[in-house]
Amino acid sequence: MLGAGLLAWWLRPSGKSAVGLLFSFAWVAALLPWVDVLARLGGCWSYRVGGLSLAGMPLALYLGWVIAWGLFAPLLVRVVAGRMWTAVALLVAIDLRAMPELTPLLMLQPWWWAGEMVVVAVVLVPALFLERWTETGERLEWRCAMLVPAFGGIFLGLPALVQCGDPTAVFERWRSLPEVWRAMSLLAGLAFSIPGLTAVRDLAKSGRGTPVPLDPPQRLVTHGIYAFVRNPMQLSMTSLLVLESLMLGTPWPAILAGLGVVYSEGFARWSEQEDMLKRFGPAWTAYRASVRPWIPAWRPKVGRKCELWLDEDCGPCAEVARWLEKQQPAGLQLRPAAEWMGDPLTRVTWRDPLSGRAESGVAGMAMALQHLTLPWACLGCLAGLPGISHVLQICFDAAGAGKRERVGGDS
Repeated sequence: MLGAGLLAWWLRPSGKSAVGLLFSFAWVAALLPWVDVLARLGGCWSYRVGGLSLAGMPLALYLGWVIAWGLFAPLLVRVVAGRMWTAVALLVAIDLRAMPELTPLLMLQPWWWAGEMVVVAVVLVPALFLERWTETGERLEWRCAMLVPAFGGIFLGLPALVQCGDPTAVFERWRSLPEVWRAMSLLAGLAFSIPGLTAVRDLAKSGRGTPVPLDPPQRLVTHGIYAFVRNPMQLSMTSLLVLESLMLGTPWPAILAGLGVVYSEGFARWSEQEDMLKRFGPAWTAYRASVRPWIPAWRPKVGRKCELWLDEDCGPCAEVARWLEKQQPAGLQLRPAAEWMGDPLTRVTWRDPLSGRAESGVAGMAMALQHLTLPWACLGCLAGLPGISHVLQICFDAAGAGKRERVGGDS
């Protein structure tokens, strides 16, 4: 803590640098307890806990490790002129020397160094990359993907660990539920996660920013999940905390959810209004007036037109176009692929002209479904998530719905 404070006083991080430190701190704080449990289950080390602890780790060690790797480490990288691997080597050397001195609080096994390398690879190195990418503005989609387990682990994972004691106890608590409740909790958790995950993806791809107000999007996003509800991430987090409260049989996650709603509707709402109005002007005012913050609309309230390009000479594509026309999509213009003026299209393609974002194949159809009613939009949000869309695309390609060369108008 003293070292991090002195380096912060010396380097005076601000702007993107300070945001990067926040992100690295969140990553280490969220991931460290879970990886530490894996190291202990693998027989790398154990603790003799006599006071406060988190997930079986003495609280003093947890806080020290989080400060060392979440704050001191990225500041140390700047001291050594950005040589990240030099800083990693120094920190690992410190750990290798200091950890044997912590006996009997920390009892090491002969292969404890292997656990140390796993923790370094999963916790320390990604935290440093996250801080660097945030400061330089690089790898936006990777940064957003990493913020999901970082802040999700803090707001969902840490309360569960505090309540149950360690990750194995969390799992056993879930196993103790009746089978039907276990299945329902999994389905509900997936359903509640979809709006937030979809919103993070849309903010990265269309808005060119992260969901954190300190590193905000550069463009106002009004399509996709944001055409149905204004606060999809807060809605997801609130729902998941209530579900966690029911699963664990404790009111604390639900109380945290209530405090989050109060904060969102109080200070955050006032701050958001000032910031968004300053950055986006009348477009934000119109969007705010048409889309509710917490209750999703049945049909999307789209502020601008997006496009879906289909090959009318392709039988399946023509059928899809006719079906979409019957559904009367909101804010979606169907365009023939023959008029496409860019590189030749090989799949059905959805495009947002304002941001230039384009999605093709399954991902494109997933975005198109989000211009229909809420049930279809939920299906589109699920199908469009990274990983799911790739698996579905492989399945469709294997079934014969692969790429087809279609040259645009004069291209």
